[in-house]
Amino acid sequence: MDMIRAPNPMSGYEHENKKVKKLKLSILISALLGASTAVMADEFEPSVDLGGAVKVKYFVDDGNEASKSNGGTFAFDALELDIDSHISENWTASAKYVFKNSSSNHFIKYAFAAYNGVEDWQFQGGVISKPFGNKSFISHNWWESINYYMGFEDDYDLGAKAIYSSGNWTSEVAFFKNSEYSSSDTRGYAADAFTGSIGDNTYDNEETNTFNIRQSYVFDYDKLTVQVGASLEYGQLYNAAHDDHGTSTAYAVHLDAQYSGYQLQLQMVDYDYDQYDSENSNGLYAMKMGGGAYEVAAKGQIFAANIAKSIGYDWGTVTLYNDYSHLTPDTDINANLNDSVINTTGVSIGVSDFFIFVDHIYGKNAVWLGGQQGLGIENQDDNFYSLFNISVAYYF
Repeated sequence: MDMIRAPNPMSGYEHENKKVKKLKLSILISALLGASTAVMADEFEPSVDLGGAVKVKYFVDDGNEASKSNGGTFAFDALELDIDSHISENWTASAKYVFKNSSSNHFIKYAFAAYNGVEDWQFQGGVISKPFGNKSFISHNWWESINYYMGFEDDYDLGAKAIYSSGNWTSEVAFFKNSEYSSSDTRGYAADAFTGSIGDNTYDNEETNTFNIRQSYVFDYDKLTVQVGASLEYGQLYNAAHDDHGTSTAYAVHLDAQYSGYQLQLQMVDYDYDQYDSENSNGLYAMKMGGGAYEVAAKGQIFAANIAKSIGYDWGTVTLYNDYSHLTPDTDINANLNDSVINTTGVSIGVSDFFIFVDHIYGKNAVWLGGQQGLGIENQDDNFYSLFNISVAYYF
């Protein structure tokens, strides 16, 4: 998978801080259903907000000789279309569809309805975000962290979720029937199980019947805000070839502290993709996203430590950051598995309807950096590779 088709996630800062300009369409019930419903229209006016983004990028991949010789590559990255609707006083719906720079790589990011009619509760159903790990993402950069490529950050699947918020406590419980696309379809925004062949290895795993729980609490000390939390995941991995199941289990502890524009994020994930017939997997597991598939260590730990400083100006916001993530594989089955590292130093700039990332991504044994083919796998070499990337998004 070449860099031109690599996934383009949005960082937590872009989600949290970017104000997206949208065209608002007011739909009056009286106009649709006649004067008999005019009273209802006076009480509530449904609305639909349409928007999206156009994204381009420039990058230089030091693991690609052509990229270096040509002075880098400038390319269209994505067209994103989103819709947010307020259906009634208690019902809303949201969806986002992404068209990447390949005609075959377009996909739903999310699409769900939400009910807010019970005090302190919200209920969601559809293609929804997985409540696992740090609530505001565990990265600030365009590339995100190792967690993203392992299915533990910014992930969306098909299911239902209940969110309870009261005071400083937030509790989330979710059930996911399966991923948004089949396990043999490599489209998708974030990582899911893959069915198919990678090199000499063949995998037959499908995520199903997965439960997630996340509990978080916010400590508020004047200018200092500290959010701590823990997450659990348990699900099945269905093997159609044997009509049997393995299991997917993971837990995480996470901290997000903010003080006067500074932010510190810490997280540890322990995971185990215990697939059926695992004795033949050589300690590896297959995942897919963004039009490609790759192998990862089936069991291990992921550590993340990030620091950032956000500075507000009259014209916009600048955020400086360094994001570090490290995967340590379990080597009981395969002693040849090696650590993976990604460190990203960069700056994001939000001004008017534009959002810009300027990142230096530096990694070892990390998928799609320097042509590497997985995470936590046996090193193709022991080198660190870097990617310099500028991503520019215009929101409409």
